[in-house]
Amino acid sequence: MVRAFTTLHGPMIQLSRRSLLASTLLLPIPALAQEPWFPIRGADGREVQNHRVPIELETEFSELDHAFTIGSPDADVTMIEIYDSNCGYCRRAAADVKAMVAADPDLAVTFINAPSLGLPSVQAARVEYAVKQIGGADKVLAFHEASMAARGVFDGLRALETAKDLGLDDNQIEDVADKAETGQVLVQASRLANATNLAATPSWLVSGTAIIGWPGRATLETVIRAIRQCDKPVCG
Repeated sequence: MVRAFTTLHGPMIQLSRRSLLASTLLLPIPALAQEPWFPIRGADGREVQNHRVPIELETEFSELDHAFTIGSPDADVTMIEIYDSNCGYCRRAAADVKAMVAADPDLAVTFINAPSLGLPSVQAARVEYAVKQIGGADKVLAFHEASMAARGVFDGLRALETAKDLGLDDNQIEDVADKAETGQVLVQASRLANATNLAATPSWLVSGTAIIGWPGRATLETVIRAIRQCDKPVCG
């Protein structure tokens, strides 16, 4: 692990700092309070922040090179989750999202890692991208589940250990994680997050609507039912 220590705390951090700086500049600044586009309410009855998103931007998210999807390949509703490996609410939502997909044969969820919570998140996102490139869809899903089940800070070293636990070669993972192209993928995710004004993680994109934060499983399932009924998050 000497090489891993050197890489993650030398060149990789230098690259990541550039990516982190770009991400900091590109990530959205929370907007001033405004009326939600749709009257979506959480389980506590409070309004859930949401706003309109051009379908073209939603499509760009789904086409990012580090995106991966669970659920039906023939889904009639695909929801995109934008998350950070160290986001507490993302971790809280993970089990519910997995259960939603298991319970709904016509639902798919696409995951996009857009690190915004500091250097450890950038490092973890770099390793996650490398896991997808080298290990494929099954490995990156397993990696994602491990990161969401983690406690405390999930940084580059923990991410590398997770990749190694999945049977992947840590030297190969580091090589891909350190590439400038990997940083550019993450910067593009941040650019799109800025363009769609996603002010928090997790955020959700579905049917031209951005939903900010974690509103709870029941609220998202209500939104999905409405989209199937009237192609909007709220009918009527």
